[in-house]
Amino acid sequence: MIILTIDTDWAPEEATGAVLEKVRALGVKVTVFFSTPSAVTEAPWPLLEIGCHPDLSRRQGQSQPDGGLAMATLADDAAVDAAESGILSDYRSAFPRARAIRTHRFYWHSDLSRNLVKNGFVHDSSMIMPFHPGLQGFKVGKLTRWPVWSSDHLHLARHLPLDRLALPNLESPGLKIFCFHVAYLHLNVASLSEFNMVKTRLADGRGREPVASGPGVWDLFEKLAARVLEESPGRWLSEIPPEFIVKGPSA
Repeated sequence: MIILTIDTDWAPEEATGAVLEKVRALGVKVTVFFSTPSAVTEAPWPLLEIGCHPDLSRRQGQSQPDGGLAMATLADDAAVDAAESGILSDYRSAFPRARAIRTHRFYWHSDLSRNLVKNGFVHDSSMIMPFHPGLQGFKVGKLTRWPVWSSDHLHLARHLPLDRLALPNLESPGLKIFCFHVAYLHLNVASLSEFNMVKTRLADGRGREPVASGPGVWDLFEKLAARVLEESPGRWLSEIPPEFIVKGPSA
């Protein structure tokens, strides 16, 4: 089962709006994880699921007087917990309908699930298990965790084709959650060497200029969408059937 998701990250509103307008025209269901408020979320179309994409990863360890390795203390843990609670609460206020979340850089720690549930998130996709056959979600208390199967960044890093669907284990059973990014889609990048160019183009207002004329990340997205639409409009992250959840006691 293929599930299409998009992270907005630092992309400007113009790029986000342009990409999601193209996605809407395809008529396929997509879960979009927003890092910042967007006009798209004010009047979402019926095939859009709104998720949140906060950055919880920027932490600085305490330096040790003797020059030793930094070690977190209970006070540090409490400070992290309070900071994360504040960030998640702000996202809950900004995106009141969101029930799905993916942290920036797939950031995770063992206490985070409790904080997510407390702030109304019940579906998390903050991990990646590339190209694993038979992939399933699993429960952590009241939270369901859905591992990402592939991303546009990984696709480019592995130099996989962009003009056809040729991915390891694509035809095997299990979940195939894809993670795309607005910046890659908007400029249809074709290699990782274009990554810094993408950020420069979006920052200086040249966001409408495609990087390459040949096959790129948007072409890959279109091909996956066409594959999904052969059978149905697709599914959101929150609509993945329970048979794709590992059976057994909550972890």
